[in-house]
Amino acid sequence: MKHFVLFFILIAIAINGYSQSTKNSVCDSTLIYITKQLEDIDFRINGMNRFKLYPTENIYTLLKLDTATGKIDQLQWSLDSDKEGSFTINNDDLSLGSGSGTFELYPTKNMYQFILLDKVTGRQWHIQWGMEASKRWIRRFY
Repeated sequence: MKHFVLFFILIAIAINGYSQSTKNSVCDSTLIYITKQLEDIDFRINGMNRFKLYPTENIYTLLKLDTATGKIDQLQWSLDSDKEGSFTINNDDLSLGSGSGTFELYPTKNMYQFILLDKVTGRQWHIQWGMEASKRWIRRFY
């Protein structure tokens, strides 16, 4: 949250400087430079570690988690290209706007099931992966 406040303060300063001298090309190039720097800072804060891969007990199956939204894909890899692919388990954005690193997957004793935890709010979901579409699902705990 502190980073977003800093981000908006710097943008306000840049816009204020820009509005006071719109004909000054030095100010324009400075504004462009500051904007690019802010975009880079925002990416480094929110973009790093956004996606995580979790192994399952099946050596050919991994789960890909978007830590910012809670979206999960089941990844199948193989030496035969016609046997690999990606299958969606959850395509809904479960976030409340908290940012990257909010969600984490935890394995259970059942190799097909995981617990998805929102580390900010404490909400949790029961996840199951499987080879058939009917075996892949997500269900929230209440």
